[in-house]
Amino acid sequence: MQRHSFVPGTALAAVLATAMIVGSPAAAVAQDPKNPDWPCPQILVPALSAASVWDGPPIDGVGDAWQHDAVVATLVRRAADDSVDPATLEPEAEALAGPIKQGGKPEERQGAEQERDRRLALVFAGTFQTLDRQRTAAIASIERYAQHQRALRERIAAALRDLDAASGDASRTKEIKDAIAWDRRILDDRRRAQGAVCEQPARIEQRLGQIARMLSALLS
Repeated sequence: MQRHSFVPGTALAAVLATAMIVGSPAAAVAQDPKNPDWPCPQILVPALSAASVWDGPPIDGVGDAWQHDAVVATLVRRAADDSVDPATLEPEAEALAGPIKQGGKPEERQGAEQERDRRLALVFAGTFQTLDRQRTAAIASIERYAQHQRALRERIAAALRDLDAASGDASRTKEIKDAIAWDRRILDDRRRAQGAVCEQPARIEQRLGQIARMLSALLS
């Protein structure tokens, strides 16, 4: 980022420097006026909808039932682990669901299919709940990041005003300048990390979609 200089001791210089901090890209102003603590270009969607990615059996009312099945719970943990490639989970999900019953009485086939779909729905319910919590935590982290950035910008602006008032006091002027330089460094370092921070919710949403599609393809 280009560095600008100003002459301490003049009100005009302090005003210009303050405008430079608040108006620069480092300010990371909110993208949505309705959400002042949301600095990301991605639209803020506070909560996910299971229906937007899942067309299998409804999961309303499932609660924590998926946790009571050890095999399902294990698959859910792996499905929510971003170090695990979703493509590698399909054989595990298929084995958990069980084979599609061939032959036999229609009611027996129907019962087997319903059980297969029920277990797959449990896996999705657990994955949805787990990833939704992760996404909620990521959004809260982004909002804290934005609040910290705003506090830093306000502190720098206040220090610039103090700098103007400290004209003639060399020791105080140096102290304020050093504090401003430190805060600017922190502000810029955090701004450079903003892209990766803002991508976290989208990555979680993408993973949820991949898992949902994989499980849906295994439904009876």
